[in-house]
Amino acid sequence: MNRLDEELKKALQRVEPPAGFAERVLAKAAAENREKTRSWPRFDWFGASGLRWATACALCIAFATSGLIYHHEEHKRGEQVKAQLMLALRITSSKLQIATQNVRELSSEQPQP
Repeated sequence: MNRLDEELKKALQRVEPPAGFAERVLAKAAAENREKTRSWPRFDWFGASGLRWATACALCIAFATSGLIYHHEEHKRGEQVKAQLMLALRITSSKLQIATQNVRELSSEQPQP
């Protein structure tokens, strides 16, 4: 065997755990289990998953709010454009009435053949 094989064999040798290791692990697991069943489910807002959820909620609220604001502004702009269009149509209508009246006056002044 070469040196690498000997080092691997030594590193992978079975080592007995310290005395009382299994009892400490089982006691800690039982204590955590009792803690979970005794209290209400808690959501850790400042833990990794809680922070992700809080960020996702904040982004959803921000997107919804910005969408509502955008919709309101577009509606307001549409009303302004509608008012401008109606004004332009009224001006055009009055100018056409004046032009029609002028044409009628000119045609009545000319002698009939």
